[in-house]
Amino acid sequence: MAQVCNYVRAKRYKVAVRLFSAKVSSNLKTPIQADMIGPPDPISNLRPIIFAKSDKENKLEKLYRELREDTQIWNQNFWTKHNISFIEERKRFQENLKAQGKTSISADDMSIFYKEFLDKNWRTHVNYNIAWYKKNVKLLFLEIAVRMSKLKFR
Repeated sequence: MAQVCNYVRAKRYKVAVRLFSAKVSSNLKTPIQADMIGPPDPISNLRPIIFAKSDKENKLEKLYRELREDTQIWNQNFWTKHNISFIEERKRFQENLKAQGKTSISADDMSIFYKEFLDKNWRTHVNYNIAWYKKNVKLLFLEIAVRMSKLKFR
């Protein structure tokens, strides 16, 4: 029983390592049958996804899968950049408070930083949300087209 548990853990670890690999799709020997979702990225907090690729993938399905992959990469890049900026600015804010003689930083002190950060990045978040909605609507219509094309051939 212990050997089975160790095998399952090792198998899960290998899958997690593959999910974080930048060249995951090219490392796969056979197409996967379902999307694989990995553990959250430590910086962006998003879960990487390897999208299923069928042997009989038509042009529409390929376009849909590639658009999903592009959207995931765009989203990953945005949140990685945003969270790095947030962490750096928070660290500078905390260092400034300590330089002013504060021995401990309270939640009230940090609320000032959070408000300033959100106010400063308001336009960026609005633009992100608009782009995110556009991408999702495009994906939705493309998915509907893919599903309808599959119905025709049955």
